[in-house]
Amino acid sequence: MTKPGPILIVVVALVVALAIGGLFHLYNTGQQETRAQATASLDTGIALFREKKYIESLAKLQSIPDGVIQDWHLPYYTASAHVMLKDYQSSVPELEKALALNPQEPLILFEFGVVYYKLGKPGLSKGYFASIVEIDPTHEEAKGLMDIMAELERKQSGETPVDSSQKDGNGDNSH
Repeated sequence: MTKPGPILIVVVALVVALAIGGLFHLYNTGQQETRAQATASLDTGIALFREKKYIESLAKLQSIPDGVIQDWHLPYYTASAHVMLKDYQSSVPELEKALALNPQEPLILFEFGVVYYKLGKPGLSKGYFASIVEIDPTHEEAKGLMDIMAELERKQSGETPVDSSQKDGNGDNSH
């Protein structure tokens, strides 16, 4: 038996390298197509949400495979569709995903505030509205809702607001 010549070894190595390169190219092309399809589905899902077609929006957004795109809009609009369908509990994990992708986004924090209000947790709700005000001190809606949540907390705990005219100079009610 004869040994393969150096030319044959080079040819085989070249064929293997080209095959691996071709497979890599096909894989990348497939990934790009998948991302493009996911982006198109995200855009369609958001458009459906804006048209107030929440069930259709949710279906389109949930059809996007996990991990294909890392955009906070996907879990945010998924959560918002759940909220509009009054499925508040299902919105929480989606909002957590959105917040992990964009922790400074007031829209996400605001939606969390609404969700926790709807779930009967004004303290958590107030905290999210306060976070918005920390990011944007001019956010009047968050300021107002933060005050409303504080008032609800006081009512739930049985506290009564103290009229400032009843306080003495030390902030004490005793006379």
